[in-house]
Amino acid sequence: MPELPEVETIVRDLNRKAVGLKITDAWTDWPRTIKTHTLDKFKREVKGRKILRAHRRAKYIMMDLSGDKTLIIHQKISGHLLYGKWKVSGKKVEPAMEGPIKSDPYNRFIRFILYLSNGYMLGLSDVRRFGKVFLGDTDKIENINEIGKLGPEPLDPKFMLAKFKELMCRKRGVIKKVLMDPFVIVGIGNIYSDEILWYSGVHPLRRVEKLTDKELALIYKNIKFVLKKAIGAKGDSQQDYRTLEGKFGTYQNMQKAYQLTGEKCQKHDGGIIKRIVINARSAHFCSVHQR
Repeated sequence: MPELPEVETIVRDLNRKAVGLKITDAWTDWPRTIKTHTLDKFKREVKGRKILRAHRRAKYIMMDLSGDKTLIIHQKISGHLLYGKWKVSGKKVEPAMEGPIKSDPYNRFIRFILYLSNGYMLGLSDVRRFGKVFLGDTDKIENINEIGKLGPEPLDPKFMLAKFKELMCRKRGVIKKVLMDPFVIVGIGNIYSDEILWYSGVHPLRRVEKLTDKELALIYKNIKFVLKKAIGAKGDSQQDYRTLEGKFGTYQNMQKAYQLTGEKCQKHDGGIIKRIVINARSAHFCSVHQR
């Protein structure tokens, strides 16, 4: 699933590409993608509205529209939003422009389209059809789905070490699972929890209640470090995530632990990256410096 850096990358590109444009139409081959309206009602609600700004809450892409409406897209496990042009005939969608949107097979599963006033489109490529679209009043978006119950944003300047420690003091269980809980802290999934713990020298099975103040401070520091580094790399495209233009992010070239099972630890400490399963999710760690 795209995590905070991938969603943030999409949002920043939306602010460059789509803000100021009007939505002229919408299409989907999977009506259940739209969770708040039927397709016809959704079309009536969004047609003619201008995209005022794009922003992010956790892993949700949010676009504020004119008329005090907000359109929300959750890309879920295999989805990624694209900016391009397609030819649509019934349920058949074909790329209408050259480049990665046409040449990369991971960009071909278009399930939802917003038509824009400049002739381009926003298309959700989603092989598994798990992506979700919501439309609601801007001042009531916290009532949509789980948004109002989510934890704090890790890159918010107000999210200080004291707040992080307070959250951790309330939790029990293994640190890998706690870091991935969006109701504790948002935006961290399998990739970046592994990376954060590698940089922090903390084993993924360490129990939160047993962590020292020094370890908590390291994890806090590396949450911000790793997420900012991944945003700078435009996300991780080791699997099916792509940028708004359909291109690869580059964080997969910088990984220290995630999906590196059997490789030598990049700290050159003699350790080997191992993999274990925690609550049906994989965890990767160094056998030496993450005891």
